Amino acid sequence: MKRNRLAAAVTSVLAGLSAGTVAQDIDVPSPQIEEVFVLGEFIPDEKRDTSEISNVVGEEDMNIVPETTVGATLARVSGLSLVGGKYVYVRGLGERYSSTLLNRSRISSPVPFQKTVPLDIVPNNIVKSLLVQKTYSAQYPGDFSGGVVDIRTKTIPDEDYLTAKLRIGGNSETTGGDGIFYRGGENDNWGWDDGTRKIPKNIQGLTSEEFEDVDYPAKSNLGASFYNNWDIYEKDMKPIYSGDLELGKRFDLDNGQAIGILANVKYTNIWNNTIKDLARYEFTGVDGGSNQTVDYTRWITKQTVNLSGFLNVGWEINQDNSLSVTALNLRQSEDEVQQDRGFSSEDDVTDGTFVESYRLQWTENEIISYSLNGEHYFSGLNDMLLEWRVVDGSGSREAPDTRTYTYAEDNSGNMAVVHPGSQAAGDLRDVYQAPDRNYSKLDDTIEEYGFDIELPLDFLDSVIKAGYSTYERTRESEDRLFRFELQPGTPQYVAWQTPRQLFSNDNWIDQYLAVRDFSAGQANASGIFPFAESSEEVEGFYGSWDAQILSTVRLQLGVRDEQTDIVADAWGGNTDPGTENLVERSYSDTLPAVSMTWEFVENMQLRFAWSETVNRPSLLEITGSTLRNPEDQNLYRGNVFLEPADVENYDARWEWYFGSADEMSLGVFYKEFTDPIEIAKIQAQGDIFTWFNAEEAELEGVEFDIRKDLYFATWFDLDPVWDGFRIQANVSWIDSEVTLLGDGETAADIPLTGGRQIAPLFSNERQMTGQSDVLGNLLFVFEDYDLGITTSLAYNYTGERIVLVGENNAPDIIEEARRRVDLLFKYELPWGNDTLEFEAKAANILDSEVELTQGGQLYERWDPGVTYSFGLKARF
Repeated sequence: MKRNRLAAAVTSVLAGLSAGTVAQDIDVPSPQIEEVFVLGEFIPDEKRDTSEISNVVGEEDMNIVPETTVGATLARVSGLSLVGGKYVYVRGLGERYSSTLLNRSRISSPVPFQKTVPLDIVPNNIVKSLLVQKTYSAQYPGDFSGGVVDIRTKTIPDEDYLTAKLRIGGNSETTGGDGIFYRGGENDNWGWDDGTRKIPKNIQGLTSEEFEDVDYPAKSNLGASFYNNWDIYEKDMKPIYSGDLELGKRFDLDNGQAIGILANVKYTNIWNNTIKDLARYEFTGVDGGSNQTVDYTRWITKQTVNLSGFLNVGWEINQDNSLSVTALNLRQSEDEVQQDRGFSSEDDVTDGTFVESYRLQWTENEIISYSLNGEHYFSGLNDMLLEWRVVDGSGSREAPDTRTYTYAEDNSGNMAVVHPGSQAAGDLRDVYQAPDRNYSKLDDTIEEYGFDIELPLDFLDSVIKAGYSTYERTRESEDRLFRFELQPGTPQYVAWQTPRQLFSNDNWIDQYLAVRDFSAGQANASGIFPFAESSEEVEGFYGSWDAQILSTVRLQLGVRDEQTDIVADAWGGNTDPGTENLVERSYSDTLPAVSMTWEFVENMQLRFAWSETVNRPSLLEITGSTLRNPEDQNLYRGNVFLEPADVENYDARWEWYFGSADEMSLGVFYKEFTDPIEIAKIQAQGDIFTWFNAEEAELEGVEFDIRKDLYFATWFDLDPVWDGFRIQANVSWIDSEVTLLGDGETAADIPLTGGRQIAPLFSNERQMTGQSDVLGNLLFVFEDYDLGITTSLAYNYTGERIVLVGENNAPDIIEEARRRVDLLFKYELPWGNDTLEFEAKAANILDSEVELTQGGQLYERWDPGVTYSFGLKARF
C-alpha cells in the first residue's frame, strides 16, 4: 500500500507538471528522483505496448468496481456484455465465439453446452489481471472469432502478508422474505450432497434394461427405495455472507534464490428469490396473430455456494530462471426450487386449466487445474526467452435427483397429479408430463503441453516468436431418468394426494404406483441418449515476426497451423456405442494474422489488424444426441453434418495517451463469416433446437473508450483532495446480419441428423443471436490515499438482443435493453502496524427490471432487486 501511495503521489505531481501548474524549482529529495524517473517511463495500460488491439483489467481496476467475479468485472470492458450472469459475449458474439484461458492455457468447463467457462465461478481474488484480446495473434488457439479472455492469476509476493475479509449482505427481493425449499442433505450449506440425492444402492447396479425386467413386488420395492422428499415448504430467506483468507510468504535464500507462496481460499453463500411473470404463445398465421397458451407466475428460490482454493508456489532460481506450480479448485453448488402457478392450455389460456408445476434441482460444478510453468532467459543468445507449461485439468457437473412434477385442476375441482395416463397430460403446455427423477453427470478433462520462444534481434529492433502446443479434451456424460405414474384402476383420490402421501409405502404396496427406468425408452423414442463420449485433439505450431520497420511503424506478421481431430458418440437403448451416432472429423487450418501500429505523432497511434480464424463445432453440437439444457430447460439435438465456420477479421483503432494516465481510443471492426453455425427449431418436434450451417454473416461495430483523471484542485485552485476524481467511459455500437439460407435454398435442403429438417424460418435475415446493438459503461471514481477513501459510481447499459430464435410465424425472443447503476465505498484506516478496510456496496440501485418479449408481447419479466453488502477486511 505504501508503494501504491507513493506511485499515486508522484503520478499526481507529474500530471501537475504537464499542466504547467507546479513550480519548476521544487526541491525533490534524491530517493524520490529515482521513483520519478521510473514512473516517467510509465505506460498507463499494457494495451499501449502490445501489437494487438486489447483491453487489460488490472488489480487496481478490479479494486474500484463492486463486482467480485471475473464475469461481472469483464462487463465493464468496451464491447463486452454479460449474459445470464455467467458468459461474456465479446463484440456481440456468443460464448461459442470466445475462448477463456488461464495463464495462456485452456481450462475445463463443467457446462454441458459450451466449452466456455461460466465466469461467475471465478472469483476476482485469485486474479492479477484480465487480458481481453480482440484481434487474433498466432500464439493463441485458432478458434478465436470474437476474442480471447486470458485470466492471469496472482504470482509469488514481494513481501509477507495475511489478509482476511468477511462480508454480509442481502437483496431487496429476497432477504427477510419467504423462499420455497425442500428437504435436502446435511452438508448443503458447504456445497456437497451427503448422499441424500444419490440413486439408491439397490438400483445403482442395475442397467436400464435390467431395471425394466424386474416384476412386482420387487419392482415396487425399487420404486419405494427412493427418498420420499418431493414436498415444498416456505421458509425465511437468509442473508448473503462470504469470507476469504489470503496468505503471501516469501523466503529469500542466502544463495540469491527465493521461494514464494501465495494461497487463498474463499467461501460465499448467496440466497436469491426471483418471481417472474411468464407467458407463452401459439402464433396462428402470417398476419401475426397469436393466442396466449401459458400465463404463469414463476417463483424461483436459489441457494448458491461458491468455494474456491488457489495455491501458487514459485522458485526464483536466479535472475534468468524460475519455476512455478499453480493449483486451482473452483466449486459452485446451486440448490434451486422452481414453482410455476397459473393457467395453461393447448389452444387459448382464457379457457385454460389451473396448474402448479415444480422443479427441484441440485447442481455441483467443479473446475480443477494444475500447471507447472518454467521461464528461462539465455543471455548468451541475445536474451532469448523460453517459456514452457504442462497443464492437467478437469471439470465436472453433477445434478443428482432433479425432480419435476405437475398438479392440474381436474373436473372435480381438485388438484390432481399429471401423469402419462391422465387426460391433462395431452391438453397442457409447458408442464411436466409425469413425476420424474433425473440423475446426470458430466466429466471434462484436459491435458496440455506447450512452449514458446522469443528471440530479440537487433535487426529492425525485432522479435521472433515461435511455439508449439498440444492439448486433448475428453468429455463423458451419463443421464438416467426414472418416470412414475399411476396404474390403471387406481382410486381417484390417490391423484389428489400430496407428493409425500402419493409416494408413500402404502401406495406401492397396493400397486397404485408404477416406475420405469425411462433412459432406454427416451433413446429409442426421442433420440435422447443416456450416454455420450467425445474427444478433441488439437496440435498447433506458430511463428511470428514483430519488427520496428520504421521509427514510427511497428509490424507484426504471424501464422498458425492447427491439426484437429474430433470424435463424438452417443448411445443407449437400441443404439450401441460406435454405431449410428459415431462421428469422426479431422480439420487442418492455416491461420494468418497481420497487425501494424503507426505512431504518427507523439503519444498518438493508429492500429490496423487483419486475420483469418475458425469456429469449429463443439463436441455436443456434432453428435447425434439430444440433451436438455439445464439453464433454459430446452431440448437441443446435435447435427452430425455441421462444418466449421470461417471468419475473416478486420480492425482499426486510433489511440491517444495524454497526461500521466489518461487515454482515449476509437476503434472500428468488421467480421465476415462463411458457413456460420446458427440455431433453429426442428420441424414437428416440439421445442427441440438444433445447429446448422447458415449461408453467411457479417458483423461490424464502433468502440469508444476514454479514461481521464479530473484534477479539480489543480484546475480551480481548490483543496488537494479534489484531485482524486477520475472518469472512465466506453460505448460500443454493433450491428450484424446473418443470412440463413442461400438463393433458392429451403429449410428442406439443410441436412440434419436422422433425416429431419429445420422448421420454416421466421425470417431469412436477422441479427446474430446474443448481439446487443449498444453497450455502454460509465465509471466515476474518487480515491484519496491520505483519507483512505475509495468510492465509485458505475453505470452499465446493455441494448436489446435475441436470446432465442423463433420459427415460421413465431418471432424471435428479445431481451429488452437494460440499465444498471452500482455503488461502491471503501474506507481504509490504520490499525496499529496493520490496516483495516471497511466496504459497502449496492448493485442495481435503481431497481431496474429484466424483460423478455416475443412479437412485442410479454415473454418473461422479473425484478432482480437491489443487492447490498457490508464487508470488513484486515491486512497483517
